Amino acid sequence: MKNIQGINPVRSRARAQARSEGPLGLAASNGINQRTKSILEAAIKEYIKSGDPVSSKDLTKRYKFGVKDATIRNELNLLTKEGFLAQLHTSGGRVPTDKGYQFFVEETVEDIFASKKILSGRSNSALMGSLRKGNLRDLVEAFSEGTKLLGVGQGEKEIYKSGLEELFSQLDMETKEEMHEIIHDFDRLDERLHEINQKIFSVIKEPRVFIGNKSPITQSKHLSVIMDSYSIGDHKVLIAIIGPKRMDYDKNLKLFKLFHEYDE
Repeated sequence: MKNIQGINPVRSRARAQARSEGPLGLAASNGINQRTKSILEAAIKEYIKSGDPVSSKDLTKRYKFGVKDATIRNELNLLTKEGFLAQLHTSGGRVPTDKGYQFFVEETVEDIFASKKILSGRSNSALMGSLRKGNLRDLVEAFSEGTKLLGVGQGEKEIYKSGLEELFSQLDMETKEEMHEIIHDFDRLDERLHEINQKIFSVIKEPRVFIGNKSPITQSKHLSVIMDSYSIGDHKVLIAIIGPKRMDYDKNLKLFKLFHEYDE
């Protein structure tokens, strides 16, 4: 059975802020300085937004780093060498690796639970309405609609899934094998959820992010999963969203935060 701890953005962020820095401002955890970190964060944000490989020219146009294009190119080369980014074609742009996404979630996503900003909007109202009614099926459907991803809910005896079509619309798949991986994961979701059922509620009390094949409920390297547990009436339920690795982590984690504010 895979590790079900995952990435806790709240605690990871706190640990990152507590770390001391070296004499050149190098973070002890990963050996990159603040400028390199900012460029990595920008590159991943741009890739999440567009789905296109990111070049130094793209970053120069959209961000003010105070350095020349050649310097940014050198930083991207460094980040590629260190395994945070990948270059699929010679002289092409960069895309995040799993290591890059993990860094992004741990180090650069806004400290969601420390923020006092409350999300509003029609889709979020529907989510809160479903939570108040205590209907897990409606809650999963509302969550899927609000994120445009695959929503999964597990109660004491039932499992609900909604949004497979939304998930496929968000994925950038190039081969039939990749599609088969996703379908296989969907078919085995119930089985895998039952396998971790005994441990999941004692372990997951805050959002957990699983990138690529680190997830305990999916195996495809093209997916990321966010999981959390909540109370509906007298019962605990597990809520998960499954989407592409370039999902909007900031937006989706804010939705999980919204649920916690009601749950408390």
